[in-house]
Amino acid sequence: MAAPLLDLSGITKWYGTTRALGDVDFDLRQGEVHALVGENGAGKSTLLAILSGVVAPDKGTINIDGRAVTIDDPSRAQALGISTVFQELSLAGALTVAENVFVGRAPTACGVIRWSELRRRTQQILSPFGIEIDVGRPVDRLPAGTRQLVEIAKALSLDARILLLDEPTSALTSDEVAALFDIITRLKTRGIGIVYVSHHMAEVFRIADRVTVLRDGRRMTTRAVTETSIDDVVRAMVGRNLEIFAAETALVPGPVALAVRGNGAKGKSRHLELEIRFGEVVGLAGLMGSRRSELARSLVGLRQPSGGTAIEIKGRPTRLRGLRDAMARGIAYVPDDRKAEGLFLSMSVTDNFVVTALRRFARLGWIERAAATAAAGRAVERFRIRVPSLAAAAGKLSGGNQQKLMLSKWLASDPAIVVIDEPTKGVDVEAKREIHKEIRRLAAAGKAILLISSDLPELFTISDRIVVMREGQIVGDLPTRLATEESVMALASGIGHKREGEAA
Repeated sequence: MAAPLLDLSGITKWYGTTRALGDVDFDLRQGEVHALVGENGAGKSTLLAILSGVVAPDKGTINIDGRAVTIDDPSRAQALGISTVFQELSLAGALTVAENVFVGRAPTACGVIRWSELRRRTQQILSPFGIEIDVGRPVDRLPAGTRQLVEIAKALSLDARILLLDEPTSALTSDEVAALFDIITRLKTRGIGIVYVSHHMAEVFRIADRVTVLRDGRRMTTRAVTETSIDDVVRAMVGRNLEIFAAETALVPGPVALAVRGNGAKGKSRHLELEIRFGEVVGLAGLMGSRRSELARSLVGLRQPSGGTAIEIKGRPTRLRGLRDAMARGIAYVPDDRKAEGLFLSMSVTDNFVVTALRRFARLGWIERAAATAAAGRAVERFRIRVPSLAAAAGKLSGGNQQKLMLSKWLASDPAIVVIDEPTKGVDVEAKREIHKEIRRLAAAGKAILLISSDLPELFTISDRIVVMREGQIVGDLPTRLATEESVMALASGIGHKREGEAA
């Protein structure tokens, strides 16, 4: 049998006294998708960082095509044919697709960029995959799914033979996931090996050939997906059987906590009627471009609603002048981008936790450190956040632990209304279950919850009602017990739904 395309043996990595990886073996064959799964903090990101040349292992060997190699920086990884598409994309939003794909490597003549050649080469990379993109368009004007494809095109422009995909579907719709999987299948036929990191077990069993489970920095098992099951993989991840959380019977909601009336478009105000009551979870569904997040941001003062739109809090029309104003009125906002908007990455776990509740912990302008540290410690225990210490920088935590820290910090202010955008983005199966339980506990305690998620099963698991948006309009409001994924998708895509003035 030919040597594996990539072969890791005995990889070990320590961060101070914390062992991130211990004697991990992993291999990748030509033309296969090998999934790497595990709980947050299991060591997946560290292994990808080692392969990407971002960090060096303390022990172990790396072989490519049977030859020992040293990957001491990202440029060396690229030279060896390894490219990484990280969960937080690295594209420059103001640059065009072509400029991003060949950033730093644009074809030139006498020091001048040959723009037509740049565009031609980019299109040459995209064409075999049937990707229709205007390569002269700035990437910040592209949907999330298309930006993900641009990242992959950038990797392929470097003649990658080994592609590392870190949570590639975390911001994609179901249609975009299908398009990505089609491209992955085509990459396999070209002999490219793909390491696929994901918390979505259904995706792993749909696209991967083999799956390796890491737990606490150790490799627990490697199996062909045809020879194992989701239950077996989850059991290996957490060390026990994991009961899947399912919401109990719907709660009895109280009075209206937060409402939106109208959208400023003449004759169409009834298409943006949204009410969230105390003691219920309202799930907000919609495809990319439905403007779900824009609506959420207007509800917390981060953007002004269009003319004619009225926001009501406890039945009273309200004009929010910013997030601070919303917080003063008992509204919390958990954004979908934890790194850019959710956390202060250079600040400690404790400081991130108290930042939304300074009045609770401050006296005469000074934070009472003992009280703040004790409260942060209780939150870490309650949410099972894995941290080296409460003094550790939030940026040093894994993505899932950052997500739980972000949720806990907003709950520290004891809000009455909580708006959550993508609550379980990039978290493992057990953390997702814990977050779901916490959201239901909040509703049972009388909080009003608006939950935005691209994960339909998640909405069906924890929502009392599912509201559907399309093109900035509310097109459906369904009790979860009467809804189906098919009915929600039909409304979100416009199938079987006609607004006034649309052609039949």
